Amino acid sequence: TPIHMFLNSAKPTIVIAGAGFGGLRAALDLNNFFKKEPALAQKYNFYLIDQNDHHLYVPAIYEIATTIHDDAKVMKLKEAGVLPLEKIFPPAGPLKFHQAKITKIDVANNKIILNDHITLKYAYLIVGLGSATNFYNIPGLKENALTLGNLNSAIKIRSALEKKFCKDLKTKKIIKIVIGGGGVTGVELAGELVGYIKKLNKKYQTKIKLHLTIIEGQKDILPGFDAKMVSWAKKRLSQLGVNIVTGDLIEEIRFKSALTKSGGRFDFDVLVWSGGIKPNPIIETLPFEHDKRGRIAVQENFCPVFRGGNKLCSNIFIIGDNCCHLRHQTLPQTAQMAIDQGQHIARLIWAGIKKKPLPKYHPIHNSYILPIGGKFALADLGAIKGKGFLVWILKELVFLDYLISILPLPQALAHWFKAIRLFIKND
Repeated sequence: TPIHMFLNSAKPTIVIAGAGFGGLRAALDLNNFFKKEPALAQKYNFYLIDQNDHHLYVPAIYEIATTIHDDAKVMKLKEAGVLPLEKIFPPAGPLKFHQAKITKIDVANNKIILNDHITLKYAYLIVGLGSATNFYNIPGLKENALTLGNLNSAIKIRSALEKKFCKDLKTKKIIKIVIGGGGVTGVELAGELVGYIKKLNKKYQTKIKLHLTIIEGQKDILPGFDAKMVSWAKKRLSQLGVNIVTGDLIEEIRFKSALTKSGGRFDFDVLVWSGGIKPNPIIETLPFEHDKRGRIAVQENFCPVFRGGNKLCSNIFIIGDNCCHLRHQTLPQTAQMAIDQGQHIARLIWAGIKKKPLPKYHPIHNSYILPIGGKFALADLGAIKGKGFLVWILKELVFLDYLISILPLPQALAHWFKAIRLFIKND
């Protein structure tokens, strides 16, 4: 249903800005609530707004960046890594998806303005617009580095790597790759790139060597992770031949070299930056309290705090990468936490609509699985920690479980088998 049909409607409108993990979960849960009470659904307009027509499964993005062209063309990669929103939300349901980019959120007048010249008034707004790459104003970095944040950037990385590999096929014996940032993205990509170069050597029947370096500004890779997990990750990367430099910051990119604060110089053929994120630029324009990383300060119910006081904006909810939590310790910016927040906000809005007591938020334990090259992964599930092939299998089952949570079972299984068949070639 076209969105303009509702612009003059007297019905209150619920808008979810962003189809990332948190926004999608909130949309699915509210959609299910309304399906159970069709009469109530008729009293509300309910929209999900995103500039893309799909939901990206971010944990698979490093796989997309390291799948050689012979294994998959661009469209095949897209089919494996993204989920069309029209499959998740059939047109007949309560929720309507509208593809557009949000250019402004007018908090004073409860409106959002879209790049297709539509202005939409909201009664409730959930903001889960995700993040952008933070280059920290490092000279030469933005101009020379590739990033890994969405489908297009992943495809750009794999194209750049194979193009560079082919260009130097007859003249070089070593391809040098530098990854700026030793967090999850940098570590996952480093592990997978080792196998990727091996596949290219096999494809072109050559023996070009890989010199891969991770540069991390903190005292160790994977900042904030359990010490045992960090130790296992370092050992695994060392086995794969990855060089790790920690406690040193990239200060400048000059003439195909990364220059660091300590005076180090790291030459590269390809540079990938995974050293930082910041909230979506729209977040900076909102009249709320922000932390030093640009995220919006929220209270117990994820309502933002206006600048200059403790007054809450009670009909806006900020989740995922866009928020920092005041009552609890800062919540990790992970898919798992965003999903948890999306579920809570859906229950919160539904309780408000039904005029029932508002639920309290209790953050879940942030468990994780971290793949590092081949059929190998690490897991921290709280009391249980593990590594190896069985954990890698668990990672694939977690992917299936997520698909089942957002798609009908037959579609979830079909998508999972398609993706597994493709990505297992990387391993």
